[in-house]
Parts: sequence; C-alpha cells; structure tokens
Amino acid sequence: MKMETEMKKQLISNETTIGEIMLKYPRLADTMAMRGMAMSGCGTPYQEQLKTAAAAVMNEDDYDKMMEELNIAAAKIESERPKERPATFAVTEAAVEKVKELMKKQGVSGFNLRVEVKPGGCAGYSYEFSLDDEAKTDDIAVEKNGMKVVTNAASAEALKGAVIDYVEGLNRSGFKVDNPNAHAVCSCGSSFG
Repeated sequence: MKMETEMKKQLISNETTIGEIMLKYPRLADTMAMRGMAMSGCGTPYQEQLKTAAAAVMNEDDYDKMMEELNIAAAKIESERPKERPATFAVTEAAVEKVKELMKKQGVSGFNLRVEVKPGGCAGYSYEFSLDDEAKTDDIAVEKNGMKVVTNAASAEALKGAVIDYVEGLNRSGFKVDNPNAHAVCSCGSSFG
C-alpha cells in the first residue's frame, strides 16, 4: 500500500506547475478551488509551482491533505485514459452522453458533435464545440455508441492523440480536451498553445 501511495505521489509533486495540472488533469481544479486556491478565469497562476501557489492560502497540513487527494484523483484519471493514443482522437462515454442529452433537450436528432481548433484565446488556440448536421468533404470522424464526433483536417492534426471528455464540477462544467499536443494551457482550460 505504501509503495502504491508513493507511485501516486509521483504524478503531482511540489514542483508541478498549476498549468501542468490544468493541462493533464483539468478535473482537479475543483479540488484545489475547494481549498481556497484561485482556479477559475485567466488570472489563475498557471506558471507557479503548486507548493508556491498553495502557500498563500493554506497551512502545511491542509496542503499535505490536498496533495494526497490530488494524487489519488490523478491516478484514477490516468487509469481511465487509453493506454495508447489513437492516430486521430478519442471521445469518452461522458461526452457522447452529454451530446445525446443536449440533442434531446433541443428536440433534434442526427447531429454530430463538431470540434474545431481555432486561433484565439490567451494561449494561442481554442476549442470550438457545436452540433452540426452537415458533413464536409475534409471531415474526419470518430464514432462511439452511435454518435459521431467530427472535425476538419487541420483541426484533426492539432487533436491527434487527444481525448474529448465532458466533466462536471462545482466551479465549471463542459467539454474538456486532454491534448498531448498542447504545450501551454490557459488556466480556464479553454485555450492552449
């Protein structure tokens, strides 16, 4: 058990930056926010190391508890990720179910979830999500449980190996992209570079 805990602690350390956490584990923003850390909006100190950022809002005991929670959650997220990244992109069951729910609420069917990478946002690029019932000639599609997630060829290159998910949390809910091609990320998780 001790060895398992030590392995989990290697995922997030004192030196891990807020930006690295947001990039790899966006769901963990809620855990940090519940401990008093500023984790929403573009003002989040994503270049600061976790220990430095936490020192301003919590004592050492609270920090140790948070680190344990973060590493347990990160290990769970890692265990749920595909072991091999696809040549295109993947989509989670949660994302598919949310799209189906949205279509049902809007009284439509036969739409695809379109994901595109657009210039903009504080880190250089942002993700745009929409429901789309038109197929384009350069579309690349991934199908899961009868739902197609489509993107254009240019966006597909930026999404290669990414996993599109839908997460719900106390501070934010929405589609999230776990993208191995992103080298920088805005603290809001909507922008990457």
